[in-house]
Amino acid sequence: MIKTILLDLDDTIFDFKACERQALSAALDSYSLPYSNSDLTDYSHINDSMWKLLEKGEITREKLKTERFRVFLSRYDAPPTPEVFADRYMQKLANTSALEPGARAVLEHLSRSYSIYAVTNGYEFTQKGRIASAKIGNYFKRVFISQKIGAVKPQKAFFDYCVSQIPAFSLQETVLIGDSLSSDISGGNAYGLFTIRYNPNGESEDPAIIPNREIKSLDELPALLKTL
Repeated sequence: MIKTILLDLDDTIFDFKACERQALSAALDSYSLPYSNSDLTDYSHINDSMWKLLEKGEITREKLKTERFRVFLSRYDAPPTPEVFADRYMQKLANTSALEPGARAVLEHLSRSYSIYAVTNGYEFTQKGRIASAKIGNYFKRVFISQKIGAVKPQKAFFDYCVSQIPAFSLQETVLIGDSLSSDISGGNAYGLFTIRYNPNGESEDPAIIPNREIKSLDELPALLKTL
């Protein structure tokens, strides 16, 4: 019987694309720089590729913070420095609160029967800010943030720390729920956790990384968890 849920935040609970769009447009506007949907697409691609490098240990978190904007801002004439813009963007991002469809209702429902722990690779400042902005902090027993831990999903050290902080932790009574094959599912599988992939858009699969279950809607979770 499942008692503990390790729950990813970005693109699982938070609608990260919506949060990202709000933060990027607001940050650019604060410097009177133009914004378009193609800018968001380009930035998302740059950002995603650098987070993949972080997961592999090929870039530091501090380098990621500014390098993504060094690349992105090169399209503008006389932009702010990447360091300054990164801080402005993160301030804007910390104030966003867009959630995935059904996220709040599912958190409310599951928190009555399970101990929920957030597990995220995001920056501490932005993740804590968004949790507060969305008013969902009360649903979590604790929030585990990779920046504070010093290791990222899918690294074993990240999960070692999390389970060491969970009272009476049992691998057999725990599930990991997340959207990312490379960080959530890969890391959870390697650690021996039961993994559930949230895949609302039917994104492509990787035959080398297979979750135990897959859902398209968060509304599926309560019934699914009862069967485990």
